Amino acid sequence: MKLTLVSALLVLLSLSSCKSEYEERLEEARELKDRMSLVEANLPIYEQYNLPNEIKMLQEEIEFLAKVSGNEKLFLQEVYSD
Repeated sequence: MKLTLVSALLVLLSLSSCKSEYEERLEEARELKDRMSLVEANLPIYEQYNLPNEIKMLQEEIEFLAKVSGNEKLFLQEVYSD
């Protein structure tokens, strides 16, 4: 009985920690998306800076976070759904 209860608690804790890690990555990706939108909005103003490379780096970071999330398609939908 106690072993079953302990096992259930361990499974529950592992699931909640995975969710929080996913949520952290999702939050980070959304922040990167917001930053990318800001850079894109200022692109005409700051042409002398290398903003297209900055945008590319932000996109690559979001794509990396999507790949390590375990469900790339769903992750990207959640990031870009706003």
